[in-house]
Amino acid sequence: MSDWRKTTNYRKWRAHVIRRDTKCVICSSRKKRAAHHIKNGSHHAESRFDIENGVTLCYKCHMNFHTNFKNSYREKCTEKDWYNFKMLMEYAMNIEKEVNEI
Repeated sequence: MSDWRKTTNYRKWRAHVIRRDTKCVICSSRKKRAAHHIKNGSHHAESRFDIENGVTLCYKCHMNFHTNFKNSYREKCTEKDWYNFKMLMEYAMNIEKEVNEI
């Protein structure tokens, strides 16, 4: 199997996702943005280039997802994993915001 991440379709998908979101959907950073598949592109070939199957994450949030929430890039990512991660991060950011306001 060829590496689909080296294709023109992947580069177009990535550019469209980042252009659509403009910033990290978790922390709003505009630094080192990456396009993240909601449903793993390796395991869901039918939706790997679907713009709706992608979100923009900054490098820090992307690494946080793959190294802390999931065990690695190789581990299958599901929609449920993504939404659980997003909810957890939003909760953590709200707690941090409340602590800083005290």
